[in-house]
Amino acid sequence: MGEQNKKKEPRLIFGVLILMISNIIVKVIGVLFKIPLHNLLGDAGMGYFNAAYSVFTTLYLISTSGLPTAISMIVSQSRILGRKKQVNKVFTTALLIFIVIGALGSCLMFFGSNVIAEMMGSPGAAKSISMIAPTLILISIVSAIRGYFQGHQNMVPTAVSEIIESIGKFAVGVFLGIYALNSGKSIEIAAAYAIFGVVVGEAVSMTFLVIFKAVYKQDYSYTNLEDDEFVEPRKTILIRLFRISVPIMLASVVLNLTSTIDAFSIVNILKRSIGQDAAEAAYGNYTTLAVTLFHLPATLMTPISTSLVPALSAAKTQGSDRKIDVLLKASTKLVAIISIPCALGLTVLSKPILGMLFTNAESVEKASILLSFLAPAVIFSSLLTITSSILQSFGFQRYPLISMIAGIIVKIIGNLVLISIGPIGIKGAPIATLLAYITMATLNVVFVKKLVKHEFKIVKLYLKPVIAGILGSLVTMTSYTLMHTLVGESWIATIISVILTAIVYFIFLFIVRAIEKEDILFLAHGDKIYKVLHKLHLVK
Repeated sequence: MGEQNKKKEPRLIFGVLILMISNIIVKVIGVLFKIPLHNLLGDAGMGYFNAAYSVFTTLYLISTSGLPTAISMIVSQSRILGRKKQVNKVFTTALLIFIVIGALGSCLMFFGSNVIAEMMGSPGAAKSISMIAPTLILISIVSAIRGYFQGHQNMVPTAVSEIIESIGKFAVGVFLGIYALNSGKSIEIAAAYAIFGVVVGEAVSMTFLVIFKAVYKQDYSYTNLEDDEFVEPRKTILIRLFRISVPIMLASVVLNLTSTIDAFSIVNILKRSIGQDAAEAAYGNYTTLAVTLFHLPATLMTPISTSLVPALSAAKTQGSDRKIDVLLKASTKLVAIISIPCALGLTVLSKPILGMLFTNAESVEKASILLSFLAPAVIFSSLLTITSSILQSFGFQRYPLISMIAGIIVKIIGNLVLISIGPIGIKGAPIATLLAYITMATLNVVFVKKLVKHEFKIVKLYLKPVIAGILGSLVTMTSYTLMHTLVGESWIATIISVILTAIVYFIFLFIVRAIEKEDILFLAHGDKIYKVLHKLHLVK
């Protein structure tokens, strides 16, 4: 590849940063969305909201989860080969599939809302389930367009559309929730009004992407190859799409079953001992506070895996073993460096962090214990995400599915056994989730080491960040206790403690040599960054 073209080749780290920034914004908006909603609807109302959202997420994953990845892989491969007509045909074929499947999913949710709610043991969620139903067909179109741009390693449309979607969901959802309660409507109806904000946000996001796709002209100049006008028959494209997407979709659905299992089991098990209302409140508290915080670190992990798949596919098509090795090592180490302090921080500071975000002291007290049990799963969830992307990129799509089925079996057994034990109760849900993620991540690592014929030294990649993270967590506990004693305000102590921990953790990473020259050169302007750090004797 010529020098000019090489410069125009998209960098993995640029796509990661774009998606990471957008995901942080989206998650912040999401938390802001749930704080006033929780204040409005309470634990019970949020139970209805979250139950409906979990059903939507499951059907969304069934409908579309694997196809964006399949599109991005095939588009990326065709792009490297210079096949513009092939790229366009892949997109139009996938879009038709998306629309049909999304429409079927919307109909299932709308017309089956009462049956689904009864099965979940929460009849009050029926209105919310039917209200969010149209989102499935909208997000199907959104996912097809996102997959197209991700295949070109252009993450900007995905990032912008996610932010637009979240702002719409936040603004409209809170407004409608307030309107419903001020109009004297019941909590069940108010939750349904609030969740309709998701539909509006998705509609606005779809409109943006459709317009962007129509007016934006992709630059194909980074490939030296002329378009040979090769185009596969539509039937062949369909087979390729489904061959890649079905195992990924099944794996995504199975993974999401951790939330679905909670939705169907927590209330049904707990109501036998504490009653229907208390069970629904416990479920709403756990899913709104603890689970929301647990999912925040995924904001930083998902961009890495999303960007890695098309980048690895392109490197494989080019036959560049060196580039593959660099991508594998850099992406896995980046996940380790980010996930470990997130997990330890949420474990150590679960109560003060929740207290900063939610005003109900009783709800925070209950949820903080649950978050402490759940937070360590961040490490294994992140490792599962990156190893799944690696396996998918190398054509081993069915192996993450095997890992996740094993983990889900652990989750089901864990929920049924642990939640039923009186002293454990609702705490059984996060414990079972942690055990499930440990199972899934461990199996995935075994599969990567066995199947991917490239160096993958997981212990070496994780050991030094773990050491730095443990040292950092000691600073976290010490600084929080000291600052809380001095200033009295928990939120001030929490913020100062988090900032100090981040600085110290960053320093420890260099002290234990967790960050190496090759990792820095992988970054944009990495050569300049390396020179500065080398002069400071932070890297060799």
